[in-house]
Amino acid sequence: MNCGPGVAVERRDGAVLRCPRCGDQQQLPDLPLFVITGASGTGKSTVTGPLRRQLPDCEVFDTDTLLPVAALGLDTYRGTWLRLAHDIALNGRVTVLAGSLLPSQLEPLPGRKLIGPIRFATLDCPDDVIAERLGNRPSWRGASEETVIAEHQRFAAWLRAHIQPCFDTSLLSPAETARHIASWVKQNLTGTGTELKTAR
Repeated sequence: MNCGPGVAVERRDGAVLRCPRCGDQQQLPDLPLFVITGASGTGKSTVTGPLRRQLPDCEVFDTDTLLPVAALGLDTYRGTWLRLAHDIALNGRVTVLAGSLLPSQLEPLPGRKLIGPIRFATLDCPDDVIAERLGNRPSWRGASEETVIAEHQRFAAWLRAHIQPCFDTSLLSPAETARHIASWVKQNLTGTGTELKTAR
């Protein structure tokens, strides 16, 4: 911090952050960050509540919570989530984000060095279900136009092909989806020394 934000800090093995200017080193928590991504209409916001109940020892957020920060720039918005996840990890807790984030959007950011592994999963549903869900949204959200729906359908197809695991929210209830995600999170925490309570 004394050397200023322009210093390109280095992340070393063993989760150590080093300043090349002054040589200062800081031990970092190596907890994973979990991202539940998906196109609009696939159920990210809907699953957040049930997921909090399934993962009481994790901090679960809908990334729309900080959407006003996006007015400062998308990199600032995404970087804010990385820094928040870092601070939460310093408290020994794991962060789970539900929002349309991609690995290519997070990897280049300076805050990426503060975070351990980032694990992605996708929420998905068929194109006709996306169209129906977006078409039923209030007009002020601007999601019901055919061109907008088609754009989200193309994004869903890309995610389906590139990011696994993939959970189909047209076949699962929000509670069932949350249970599947919670099981995936717990599997990825095996061997990290982080024990999660079983949901009630």
